[in-house]
Amino acid sequence: MATTHQKLLNQIKDKLKKGDPIYHKLPDGGVLKMEQPVPFMMVYRIPKDGKDHFTSRLGKTESAYLIVQEKEFALVADLIHVVGTYLSDKFNGFLFIEVWLAQKKEIAPFTIYYNQKTAEEVAEKLADELNSIIIRGYSETAQLHPGSTVAPADCDPLLSGDDLEQHSMTLLGLQIAPVYLDKVTGKPYPLLLRDLRTKFSTALRKSIFEYIRLHTSYNSSNFQMLGTTTIDEVAKEVDQELSAYSRLFDFLFLVTPLNVDQAWADFKQNKFSNNPVFHYRPMPIDPEIVKRKLYNLPIEKITDPTIAFLFRDKRKEIDRMLNMMQEREKPDFLLSSLQLFGPVSEHELEIAKALLVAIEEQSSNTEQERISLPQFEKMAKAELAWLKEQNNEVATDIHIADDVEGILVSKGILNINSNFSISKARAMPLLQHEVGTHVVTYYNGKSQPLELFSIGVPGYEELQEGLAVFAEYLMGGLTGSRMRTLAARVVAVHEMTTGKKFTETFHLLSEKYKFSPRSAFNICMRVYRGGGLTKDAAYLKGLLNIIKYIQKGKDLKQLLIGKIRQDYMPVVQELIHRKILREVSIIPRYLSPGFSSELATVKKNGNIFKMIQQ
Repeated sequence: MATTHQKLLNQIKDKLKKGDPIYHKLPDGGVLKMEQPVPFMMVYRIPKDGKDHFTSRLGKTESAYLIVQEKEFALVADLIHVVGTYLSDKFNGFLFIEVWLAQKKEIAPFTIYYNQKTAEEVAEKLADELNSIIIRGYSETAQLHPGSTVAPADCDPLLSGDDLEQHSMTLLGLQIAPVYLDKVTGKPYPLLLRDLRTKFSTALRKSIFEYIRLHTSYNSSNFQMLGTTTIDEVAKEVDQELSAYSRLFDFLFLVTPLNVDQAWADFKQNKFSNNPVFHYRPMPIDPEIVKRKLYNLPIEKITDPTIAFLFRDKRKEIDRMLNMMQEREKPDFLLSSLQLFGPVSEHELEIAKALLVAIEEQSSNTEQERISLPQFEKMAKAELAWLKEQNNEVATDIHIADDVEGILVSKGILNINSNFSISKARAMPLLQHEVGTHVVTYYNGKSQPLELFSIGVPGYEELQEGLAVFAEYLMGGLTGSRMRTLAARVVAVHEMTTGKKFTETFHLLSEKYKFSPRSAFNICMRVYRGGGLTKDAAYLKGLLNIIKYIQKGKDLKQLLIGKIRQDYMPVVQELIHRKILREVSIIPRYLSPGFSSELATVKKNGNIFKMIQQ
């Protein structure tokens, strides 16, 4: 009868032949994991005095690792032989990287051990990558130690030289000095440990990729493809909790006044001399209680540094929004808004002012054919139905209410004011702004395995609004009047952040830049609401960034994968390479082939002043 040891080896052999994922728990906290057949494996032998904070978690960032008790050497040797020989035959080579903790003070935080020619290039690459990590107190981060025994002190090597040579396998050792531990307490410095894990993971992956490229037949076009392709249970739970806390309140609803029409009437009656008084919805939550729960989330237990980064960033954003909820109508509201949405740069202000000067104000007497709410609702339902054909999850319901300011999308649902009407020329561009962008990115995000991509990563508004305004351009709706409004929002945000009162900014817009009193009031209301919301500068800023993005020859479709921000694209690309994120499921109408000529024009000589449409 086969022993437990032999049964395990037989099971692993069977899964290797079938190409199935491998996950086996081993004695005393050990584990063997290989998400897919790859020509490498990280190995960590747990010493007698227990696991280390850093080394025991390193392999878990990659798609193949073995963690096993040091005393189980017979099991280790057999596991490594079975996995290594089979996959080396399959890929014409296999790399083992063993990591261990230094037992004494070292000259460098990382020491790389090797004694094979095939290990030389990957060792040098790993040293180069690790030396880009700056650790205070060390002149160099990594040292090479060629021609030495590749094993922790007092341990035998994982494989003999004959085994390695006979089966085209390579063994690399990485000794790590505990530079992340407090010398007095022996406890880790949490922030240093976190930063080191993230940078180490990238260095390791790039080095493994170098070996694979030079010594194996494995097909991999990007080093990020070597990372883990699964989301662990802790990460899934944190994602759900963060999403639940985000849905406890609707930020824009809570900072948008309920009494806009009455406030306008009072403001007009007072001959525009007194700052209007706005009223807001009651707060549905206690921000302090939510914040307490928010910081109880065990993000530090997530082994994937990229996903942990996303969650920390989102937690910080929710925290700032909760601060704004507490500070609504108080001076600190503006300070939190600047942290969340950022200020107006000098460059953006110059462009906004130039647009306001260059574009003549259209006469308010210009008559345009308008469509009613029922007509617009019919158009919106048709657009939602078109999206639903691509993804059946799309909801076609439309919420119409008196307390909605104009038109907006919340959690994938289109909300419209009951008195809404619009010019016929602006109807389809506005639908592509709200439905073609905000609804599309919500449901594309919902198709992803992380809810974060539907509720929005921190700072997603700038990219969202930039895309949405560009959609208006592609639909022929980026008129001079619309462009002036976007520019005026930037000017209004700047004026507010420099200490100007509502009335001062209102008179600047109405007198210097010739906006109608009601238009100037609406622009100021959006900017001064809640105590000062700088979000409205994002529309023009986002559009300028989209123009640059297109001129670099990049694909707009990638930006629709969810509610992301533009500088998150490397993170998104990594998660796509690792097969964690899925391809975009819904393509909006404005990216269909009929609009390719407009895109080509922008790519060739895109200029915001040339994009103004009649």
